Amino acid sequence: MFRSTRRSSRAAVRALLMLGSTVSVVAIATPAAHAQDYTNIVASGRVTGQDGAPITNAEVKITSSDRGVSRTAMTDGAGAYTIPQLSPGNYDVTITAEGYSTYTERGIPLTRETGGANTFHLVAASQNGDIVVTGSRQRVADFQDTTVGSTINLGSLTQRVPIGRSLRDVMLLTPGTVQGSSPSNGGFANQVSIAGAAFTENAFYINGLNVTDFVSGGQPTEVPFDFYQTVEVKTGGAPAEFGRATGGYVVATTKSGSNEYHASVTGITEPDALRDSSPSTRTTDYAHARASRQELILQASGPIIKDHLFVYGLYNFRDIRAFTPSNNQNNSTGVTNRSPFWGGKVDGYITGDHHFEFTYFDTTDDTLNRSYNWDRTTYTRGAETGGTNARAGGVNYVGRYTGTFTPWLTLSGAYGVNKLRSGNLPLDTVNSQVVDYRSDPAGIQIGANKVTDAYSQTDNKREFYRIDADLQFHLLGTHHVRFGYDNEKDTQVQTYQTIGAGAYKIYNVTADSAARIGLPVGTQYYTTRVYAQNGTAHVRNQAYYIQDQWSLLDNRLRFDLGLRNDRFSNQGVNGKSFFESGNQWAPRIGASFDPLGDGRTKVFGSYAKYYLPMAGDINLNVAGSLVTYTRYNLFNGTSGAGNIPVEGAPILSVANTTACPDTKVKNCELSADGSAFNPAGAIATNIKPQSDNEFIIGAEHQFGDHVRIGAYFTHRELQNVIEDMSIDIAARAYCVAAGMAGAACQSTFSGGNQFVIANPGRDVTVQLNKLPDGSTPTVTLKAEDLGYPTPSRNYNALTLTFDRSFDKKWSLAASYTLSFNKGNYEGGVRSENGQAAINRTADFDSPGFENGAYGYLPSDRRHSFKAYGSYRLFDFLDLGGNAIVQSGAHYSCIGAVPLSVDAYANTYHGYGYYCQGKLIPRGTAFTGDWLTQFDVSAIVHLPLPRGVDASVRLDVFNLFNSQSVTSYNNFGEQGDGSVNTDYRSPVNYQSPRSVRVTARLGF
Repeated sequence: MFRSTRRSSRAAVRALLMLGSTVSVVAIATPAAHAQDYTNIVASGRVTGQDGAPITNAEVKITSSDRGVSRTAMTDGAGAYTIPQLSPGNYDVTITAEGYSTYTERGIPLTRETGGANTFHLVAASQNGDIVVTGSRQRVADFQDTTVGSTINLGSLTQRVPIGRSLRDVMLLTPGTVQGSSPSNGGFANQVSIAGAAFTENAFYINGLNVTDFVSGGQPTEVPFDFYQTVEVKTGGAPAEFGRATGGYVVATTKSGSNEYHASVTGITEPDALRDSSPSTRTTDYAHARASRQELILQASGPIIKDHLFVYGLYNFRDIRAFTPSNNQNNSTGVTNRSPFWGGKVDGYITGDHHFEFTYFDTTDDTLNRSYNWDRTTYTRGAETGGTNARAGGVNYVGRYTGTFTPWLTLSGAYGVNKLRSGNLPLDTVNSQVVDYRSDPAGIQIGANKVTDAYSQTDNKREFYRIDADLQFHLLGTHHVRFGYDNEKDTQVQTYQTIGAGAYKIYNVTADSAARIGLPVGTQYYTTRVYAQNGTAHVRNQAYYIQDQWSLLDNRLRFDLGLRNDRFSNQGVNGKSFFESGNQWAPRIGASFDPLGDGRTKVFGSYAKYYLPMAGDINLNVAGSLVTYTRYNLFNGTSGAGNIPVEGAPILSVANTTACPDTKVKNCELSADGSAFNPAGAIATNIKPQSDNEFIIGAEHQFGDHVRIGAYFTHRELQNVIEDMSIDIAARAYCVAAGMAGAACQSTFSGGNQFVIANPGRDVTVQLNKLPDGSTPTVTLKAEDLGYPTPSRNYNALTLTFDRSFDKKWSLAASYTLSFNKGNYEGGVRSENGQAAINRTADFDSPGFENGAYGYLPSDRRHSFKAYGSYRLFDFLDLGGNAIVQSGAHYSCIGAVPLSVDAYANTYHGYGYYCQGKLIPRGTAFTGDWLTQFDVSAIVHLPLPRGVDASVRLDVFNLFNSQSVTSYNNFGEQGDGSVNTDYRSPVNYQSPRSVRVTARLGF
């Protein structure tokens, strides 16, 4: 007994000494299971012996812990292996090699979040004694990925950390992301700017299906994040496979079935009784606003055929309500959404080498917006006065096949459809909207229609297919080459027009507006805006790409050498292409290096060029049959229940008015008269897509198995942009140079007479409108003659990160970003005045708008601290936290460009960086509030029989009820030129403190 114990002790000591001496030498270095694909990952690494020498022909077998399917690979002469196109999940790893003990470990996570950044220590079989030692595992740095951003495993993180139930809230966890805001468009707050870009420049994918709104560039209709498994936010360094965005890429994968049956029911309530209120503004009574949310989520998954066929499904009942009364008029708005969501996924495996998957989800969504009378004395709601039904979402599906045919060849193909409805269908499509601005600069609704001035309805469809291939070979190192082709066809059908005879606005002539209107101060007048834009149009995009991951020096040095070729095409209502981009070559080059050779420290850098397709919004608004004009008349009172203004004499003294399309009277400001689209005169023939250059350099270090720190610097510089621009100054000069009379040229091109979709800051080749001699020549107008500066947007950011992965006890992810976002062009939208007319903002409508335009852009947030994590206090209790501290935005003073500076720009009565005639450069008027928010959660796991998972959860958002202003009124003038008394007043506050209670039961 004593001798046997002694011998075993000697063997144990020998084994421990051996493990200690080989901890950093004997390795299978796995530089990340890299999330290279839209849905799958790549597992790769090396196998070496105790002396550090590579082991050739070792078999690496990974078996899905959940599904039982396996993939294998053999190591090469460098001891390296690669297994491409692998579904993320937990895997059992087995490594066998002649002369070495077999290494086996179960449940190793190979996902977008954790990757495969592991080191395995193997032991020679001859060194095993009475105690068999098969090796150990430790984490190393991820050398296979030069992409920056974050990967969030929602399947696990949301069980521990408080996160709002929207994709926006998930995206905002990532360094370099900023929530949108606008004092004039509340919808901007639902969007996210990534790495300084406008929110219309991002791309969104679910299981490889592009679900971005190709018309507006905005986020897709909300999918409940219970449906997601992971959400990856790429803020820079994207490989060549990713394109059609100059912002970021949001790549989501959904949950799937496994060999075990699971089902759950989750109930969620966010009661109004547990919600605080924001401070009221002059126009909104937040003290009496209400909001609530109730949801019921049913999930089920399991095998249909064990090890071969799996299914997952989700059904989400929703009841979301809000009520917001006005503070300056007797009106209030109620919002209700009870649209359910449902979706599912089927996975089939013939073998582990051949995988079929099909995902289907329905985001069809209708939000009911209702207007009510509101008694501001008794704070009671009265009768319903109108409303709209907002359309969103649609049916989506995508199928994909992935097959490994040889150890060096894997092929995949996908096909899918994304449908998206949008628009507002008012209950009242007869009565015009009437707004009175005579006594209140914010306007008072006095008509029968208090909801909207127009109705719209769109039905958009994206259809795509793609093929991809993975090749592995050796040539001066190890290569993993991935290449492919994808093609998408987008179709939009739209109806959009003003209600009734148009939208009415009533004014008084003031001292500031008298010169423009040409009437005495105190004269009452009204305007009638008429708009119509209907039709069907198309967008077609295709791309080829190739990406080579080239490993050298025993995987200490890795190059990512990629090239992408995009081709974009837009067709108007006549079915003919008005924009063909041609070949747009985008290099994507990255490198990572292990300077110490221990697999823990990574130095990396990348260069990338990105291209953005022309927005589908331009198809109908430029290449369609557009009617838009504003009529001026004297005000003679109102008549009827709808308070429609009684038509007074036409005002013919307003500057720059022309004949109205319907009456032919010269009292209209005319933008478009419905004439047939002429691409030669509206689209520059030498136009190029918007593009962006990006440089990133950084480093990170892995401490032990759980802690990683990093730092990286990002520089982004906007190149070409697409915008509508008035070419009148250069066209007038051409007209005079051609020998025509100056007065006639001035009349033809007086300002705003010819708009062209072009690249501001570049030469413009376009057909001119009819000259005084009747000719319509195609000419090239020089950039310097057009009078516009080159568009610019420079984003520079230093980001520091700390990540401590969850070890069944605690976790923490924290970041600090110091950033500067400066230029004269925000992007395809304009937050300062809420313009969402993609690539048709006022920025280059006339040179006067660019005066003072260079400065800190609306998404600039100098300092941003973010942190989230959890702590398991007891086995039954998890505590979580989520915090953000962010510096305020830089605000401008928006007003009219003076008549003496730019007569045409003055007709806009705003949009310029002038206030009361004084130029105030962009972002210098004042600085907004710092944003501080702390969210906390507590999850209690109930002690129920084995196999039953039950919990009750409490989330408190904005724990300290911080009341930072998220948008200020930045209009220094009213439309008539008078001082805006609401300037610098709060428009929106951060969401007040609220409570969410969640109960879950599953098995």
